[in-house]
Amino acid sequence: MKEIVFLSPASPGAVRTAKFAQHLVNRNFKLSYWGWARQSADKNKVYSYFDNINYILCGGGSGTKILPLYYCWLIIKLSLLLLIKKHDGRIYLATNFETAFSCWFSSHFRKFTYIYDIWDELAISHLFPGYIVKLIRFFDKKIRKRAAFYIHVDENRISDIDGSNYIILYNSPIDFLNSSTLKPKRNCFAVTGWLNKTRGMQSIYEFAKNNPQIEFIVAGAFLQKEYEELYSQLPNVRHYNFMPQNELFKLIINCRGIFSLYDTTIPINRLAASNKLYDAMMLSIPVIVNEGLVATDFVRKNGIGYVVNYEFDKTWDVLKEYDLETVNSIGIKGREIYLNRFEFTSMLDRVLIPRLVEL
Repeated sequence: MKEIVFLSPASPGAVRTAKFAQHLVNRNFKLSYWGWARQSADKNKVYSYFDNINYILCGGGSGTKILPLYYCWLIIKLSLLLLIKKHDGRIYLATNFETAFSCWFSSHFRKFTYIYDIWDELAISHLFPGYIVKLIRFFDKKIRKRAAFYIHVDENRISDIDGSNYIILYNSPIDFLNSSTLKPKRNCFAVTGWLNKTRGMQSIYEFAKNNPQIEFIVAGAFLQKEYEELYSQLPNVRHYNFMPQNELFKLIINCRGIFSLYDTTIPINRLAASNKLYDAMMLSIPVIVNEGLVATDFVRKNGIGYVVNYEFDKTWDVLKEYDLETVNSIGIKGREIYLNRFEFTSMLDRVLIPRLVEL
């Protein structure tokens, strides 16, 4: 098998990267990683699924004001590296616009193959001025056209600049459950991932404060210090840092709901293909979404969770009632949909690996 090199502005331990890598290793692909260690501690971590790890950029953290400069520096350094390296038939798997732009630029001067995995479409990820959106879309179209193929996370991201040379790999997890891991659901909710103000943290805080009888497992990193301080004052909240996905699943498996809230004033949030939605379905747990998301229609139509307003109000009263029979019924519906459509390893075998073998 040819070597696949992951090019990423995120850690080698990022959930989607880890899922891809672990399964490709099981299918006898050789893997390397070139990317960004945002925290100094990242450089000391071991990721067994990669034969080689090359951090071409270090520092910057998350949510800092100078972060855009780090992204620009990443693009420059990666472009230079692709220009001077011997490619030896490698296949580059570029995550998001930043690394894919480097591939597109360098491929004009050196011949190599790259795949563009679009986690988040940059043009709608932030509230950019119109001319910036047009510029990003212009280059995005060029990048997709030159890629061997590109990957969307769901049908909702397919836009007017798409051709037909893409595949869809949903942001779902590898199946964690079996009959021995199923547990009764407790009066507990899970809040996971990046704990950002645009992901409903204020509303969840208000709900938790007003319902001390309900337990909350909050697992992830706060991007705003004020929210970390607010949540630390609540006796019914247990906070954990980021952890490997299977450890997280063990921690939240008997919760009765997983929050997947997004501020709809940000365009990409309305299309959010949240891994929390798929995590909930896989774990047989109801998901909690807010009005205004594309995912809301899917949740409501299939009866796999609860729908509330983004701002804390009376619509949240539906979450107060702890009815184990209802929780189990909702969870089973989600689990069945996951097994029939979204199980990750079978999806990779069916959709991605045949394309890789063709290359």
